[in-house]
Amino acid sequence: MAIQLNDRDHLIFKLIDEHQVLLEKHISWFISGDDKPVLIRDRLRKLFYLDYLLCHRHATKLPWWTTPTKPLVYMLSSMTRSVSGLAEEEIDLFDSDVQRHLLEVANIRMLFLVGVRDTQIREFEWTTCKLKNGEARGLDAKAVFRCGDTAHRVGIMNHPTIAETLVPSIESSLQDTGIEKILIVSRDDAHQVQLQKALAGASSMVRNRCLFATHHELYRTGIVVSNWQSCEAISSTAFKPAATTDKSWTSPMMAAAPMMSTTSMMAATPIATSMMSAVSITA
Repeated sequence: MAIQLNDRDHLIFKLIDEHQVLLEKHISWFISGDDKPVLIRDRLRKLFYLDYLLCHRHATKLPWWTTPTKPLVYMLSSMTRSVSGLAEEEIDLFDSDVQRHLLEVANIRMLFLVGVRDTQIREFEWTTCKLKNGEARGLDAKAVFRCGDTAHRVGIMNHPTIAETLVPSIESSLQDTGIEKILIVSRDDAHQVQLQKALAGASSMVRNRCLFATHHELYRTGIVVSNWQSCEAISSTAFKPAATTDKSWTSPMMAAAPMMSTTSMMAATPIATSMMSAVSITA
């Protein structure tokens, strides 16, 4: 059975090619700017059944994915790459570690869009930095946005490896891309502390322009309100003056790994309830 591909289908293909792998929730936010993926889900299912998309369940636990089942990952099929004139991928997208990294980067983009919806962020632009074989990993993405009257240009590094190349990579990014700060997001507190210690002896340019947070912290409070830290583990106010509310948006699904101290505080966080709904289709 053939279908007539529409503009939205080609946009889906373009977004998946940009991020290499995506979840249904990501695609819904990138296209619609909301957390109601019903129409997107139906279309993704049809595109998968007709071999335009590949779909399978991710193999590992994502730090911000708190539903009982692991999420479904969408990738482009060879047929779609041929139809859309897109080159074949140079990296193994079925590798769970590769997928995990790419999905985490896509999730950060989605959190920026949540900030746009909640009027904490405006004039938001995102650029994904695709990794190819043989390249040293530097920035994973760049973002331009405004909080209130302040414009920000940031680079984003997702869970970078602590190695001798890390500081030179950060210095090069700060010098060559025109960004003001680098947001470094870790999967857990232990890795964040190790990164902060590793960069504590770097140049003042690196120390003063790197901010740190974990995926759980970002998902719990959002990009703007999040407790970003400096290399010295001092809380930063880089984005907080623009925040219009002190609410956090923990979902009831976070109960398995509570981030707040009381039940009443959890009850006061309505925003994320719909955001992390489990993907209902199966590959």
